[in-house]
Amino acid sequence: MRFTEDLVRRLCAAILARWKAKGLIRPKASDDALLSRMIAEIHMDIQREAELDREAEALLEKHIGKIEGTEANSRILFQKIKERLAKERDVVL
Repeated sequence: MRFTEDLVRRLCAAILARWKAKGLIRPKASDDALLSRMIAEIHMDIQREAELDREAEALLEKHIGKIEGTEANSRILFQKIKERLAKERDVVL
């Protein structure tokens, strides 16, 4: 799924509004400052996941010769490699 800037901003605004409505947070900064920080964190998460995708693809390509001729599904292997990399780096998928 591709996250546009507008979609990320709307999601963050909705989350912030819910947190405030439920009394889960008592902001000490302005909504704009909080939204900017939330948006930046989400963009960093998207970037980390993209890096994991690239590394998982590279590892899969490196070992593709070993799995050819087997019944291994490359998409499942890719996902398992990605999950393992994420776990090693404490990245939440």
